[in-house]
Amino acid sequence: MQRFFLLLLGLMILCGSAPHAAGAIEDDFEQEFEELPQRKRPSLWHRPAKDSPAEQLAYAEKLRSEGAARKALRQYRALVHKWHDAPEAVTAQFRYAALLDERERYRQAFDEYQYLVDNAAQNFDYEDVLERQFRIANHIRTVRHGRLPGLRGFATPERALPLFEQIVANAPNWDRAAECQFFIGLIHEGEESYDLAAAAYEKVQLRYRDSDFAPTAAFRRADCLRRIADKYPRDEESTKRALSALSGFILDYPASPDAERARQQRDALKERLAEMCFERAVFYDRTAGRPESAVIAYTDFLSKFPTSHRKAEAEARLSALKKEVENEEK
Repeated sequence: MQRFFLLLLGLMILCGSAPHAAGAIEDDFEQEFEELPQRKRPSLWHRPAKDSPAEQLAYAEKLRSEGAARKALRQYRALVHKWHDAPEAVTAQFRYAALLDERERYRQAFDEYQYLVDNAAQNFDYEDVLERQFRIANHIRTVRHGRLPGLRGFATPERALPLFEQIVANAPNWDRAAECQFFIGLIHEGEESYDLAAAAYEKVQLRYRDSDFAPTAAFRRADCLRRIADKYPRDEESTKRALSALSGFILDYPASPDAERARQQRDALKERLAEMCFERAVFYDRTAGRPESAVIAYTDFLSKFPTSHRKAEAEARLSALKKEVENEEK
């Protein structure tokens, strides 16, 4: 991502569009904000203009209605710092977050909505705040930065990851929690963190088995495990894990649009596993010179993979080995 940004900046310099375009890209990347305090407290930097929370809220609302957004933001914030436990502070905190949201300061707005969730147990529309947090997270997941004529720009969905995780933590039983959990898996998958993606998709299956996202999550989990198995083709455990996930998906969702692809992947992994099992028997037979172990290994291969193209070869060698072992025992 950094390399792309530098190449893009260099292109703009050559085209004579910097520094203005460079500044635009920097603006497109919202600054990460410091973690909010557990509790906002009175401060010389956050002094209210009025003497009571009711008057202060009315003043901030008036500023907002007149279009003085920056001044309104300061006054909403000052109210919360000065009169944190007053009923008006809940309204002021929500208005503060919403105004940041309207001004497209999305990441800061998300954190301020979260402050409301963490510090105001009641007197606000929890469902509405969750919807607003979800909209912000999804915007950050999908927005493209650095757009120029002929260039699509680039997305940074990983920046939305902690936001979706926070929403799930806020309301694991919310109507859109399954969607948030699915996006967590999708973001990890896009980053090629297939183990984390598989774990995230598995949570969709376990927690939200009746949601519309469960079938797709089941396939994507299996596909992520398949990718891990492909990366380590000699790792028998990875292959078995992926094979089990694909078989489970096919069993649970046989009519899924992804079922045929899953069958093809399952068959390929099954053949790979069969080859590993056969090679183990050949090792005991030809390399280690351990006929008793080879008999056990060939027998295991035939019981697990009776339709393998290696079946006839394994049966012939097993028969010969059994005779050798019997002769040695006489």
